Parts: sequence; C-alpha cells; structure tokens
Amino acid sequence: PLILGIWGGKGQGKTFQCMLAFKKLGITPIVMSAGELESGNAGEPAKLIRQRYREASDQIKKGKMCSLFINDLDAGAGRMGEATQYTVNNQMVNATLMNIADNPTNVQLPGVYKNEEIPRVPVI
Repeated sequence: PLILGIWGGKGQGKTFQCMLAFKKLGITPIVMSAGELESGNAGEPAKLIRQRYREASDQIKKGKMCSLFINDLDAGAGRMGEATQYTVNNQMVNATLMNIADNPTNVQLPGVYKNEEIPRVPVI
C-alpha cells in the first residue's frame, strides 16, 4: 500500500519496530512528528507534508530506498472524541494525504507547478 497505518497503544513499540525494520531493510526514512502538523498559519502543515514527500521522492530518484514516516499521526490529524479540536489544518492534512494516495506521482508544491512524474513514496 502507498499509505500504511500502524495502530497500537502507547508504549507498545510501534516507532521502535518501524525504525528497526527501516534499518534492517536499508531504508532511510524522512521522519515527521505530529507536533509539526499544527501551526498558526493555515495550510503550513499540509505544505510541509508535500515538501517532505518530495524530499523522500528525490532520495528515491537517486537510487536510495526511502519512506515518509509520520510519527503519531493520530495525535496531529485525527479526532479523539470531543477532547480534540478539529482545525482547518487537520482538514488540510487529511485532504493532502488523500490527494497523495490518489495521485502519488504528481505531488506539487505551492507556487511550483511542474508537469513531471516523481517516484511514489511509501507513507507510514
């Protein structure tokens, strides 16, 4: 799959196991944290996801195995009942990830529109 979600409780080793698998397989992950998915500026987190996706794609173009790893995505883009505020950035992050899943070889950066296919990047 292009986007792989890993679910489990706190402290069960999800990140540890992913990092172990990356190391064993020789994959260089581009790592993001859920804390980067909120901003006072609307759209910044979605732009950051696109930038990091393109970074990973550039590594793949150079012949390296790479992945975009978003740690604790549920905390930065998910809703956990009434306790989590749903912001425009939450909506834009979710929409950006859906757009990437729909068209993984055409991820554009704001203001830079090139009609070129890029390598698809696994998102975990």
